Amino acid sequence: MKSQMVNFRNCLVSVLILFGCSSKNIEEEQGPTHKMEFVLVDSVMVDILEPLVIDDQQLSGESFLMRGRKSRKPYLISNNGKVIKVYEVLNEGPNGIGVNGAFGYNFLGEDKWVAKDILYRYQIYDFEGEKTKVLESINLGLFGVTISSYQTFFRGFKKEDEEMLLGIENNLFDPGFLSKGELAQSVYYDSVKTIFTYKAKDQVLKQFEAYPKTWGPRMEKKFVGKSEPLFAYHRSNHQLALLPKVGNQLFIYDFSSDEPKLLYEVALSHRFRPDVVPEISKEAEFTSSYPRFTDLKFVGERVLVEFKTRIPEDILLRLKAQSSRVEELPEFQEAQKTFVKTFYLVIEDGKQIGVVEGLPVPGALDFATESGDIFINDNLEPLFEREYNVFYRLKLVR
Repeated sequence: MKSQMVNFRNCLVSVLILFGCSSKNIEEEQGPTHKMEFVLVDSVMVDILEPLVIDDQQLSGESFLMRGRKSRKPYLISNNGKVIKVYEVLNEGPNGIGVNGAFGYNFLGEDKWVAKDILYRYQIYDFEGEKTKVLESINLGLFGVTISSYQTFFRGFKKEDEEMLLGIENNLFDPGFLSKGELAQSVYYDSVKTIFTYKAKDQVLKQFEAYPKTWGPRMEKKFVGKSEPLFAYHRSNHQLALLPKVGNQLFIYDFSSDEPKLLYEVALSHRFRPDVVPEISKEAEFTSSYPRFTDLKFVGERVLVEFKTRIPEDILLRLKAQSSRVEELPEFQEAQKTFVKTFYLVIEDGKQIGVVEGLPVPGALDFATESGDIFINDNLEPLFEREYNVFYRLKLVR
């Protein structure tokens, strides 16, 4: 009997140890440091000479809206890369956007698209390229221009059959507020309402806080630069993801009604991200080595957060002393190759479930879809010259 009891205890201990190890392995596998990866599925080739970027894909997945990187001309491209329509709207005629094109394009439902023109108006077209409406600019003034190769800063969609835009417009806030001194800086984040919705039918504008109340620097009244937030919108389940570029907090909202309701406040972490956010003055935003967030995408039901490490501040200050056009220095370009690396954090159900370190193909993150596709673009700086565009389609796997 005694021998049987000993054997039973040994078995019980073994089971508990095994269970504990299994629980630990599961926790590690699902934890924020779990290594995940992108895998190459296929690619989309577009037979156009001009370098293109993807601005949008229909919710149905049928076609892309692409933009000429230099010309800003819009193209309607099928999901397998066939050119459906080249929109000849870069003119000053009644049907034109203007000779300079637009900052970006987005689908507005499944049968229209919208362009944000150089005057910050939103011009709506049908698929034949006929203009149907112009929404006037929502700007308070022209306080600055933000241009991105890959980001359009607004999304077009339908909510309960109503055509709407959602985005961020920094010209909805006068940054001259900062010139009023330290007191103004301490309450700066309380005042910025640059997230907006804009209804196409009656041009009703609503503004929302760009910096959530529980974002660390806002709570601490610590100024860390303008840190315009990144946003992403999931058109199927009407979720809004909001990410200040500084800090370690991601905010995800249910935006199915008129007002966003917070679903998750996600703590983000990575070995190359400091836990404490340093104070960053307006003058030091360029030279600061703080690793800001640089992109935010919904990938299926997950959220993908991108950040880049930066050139150390002492090296950058030394290079700035050599030339005012520091980006053209060979030493600067070499420092970029050495120090600037891209990393990705993966969020699911309100938790960080892993990290991705690097891409399996050359290029940069261009676009991601609600169905889970990720498109990488190396057309702007290809390794080899070519007379067509290639978009690598990736999937995210554990």
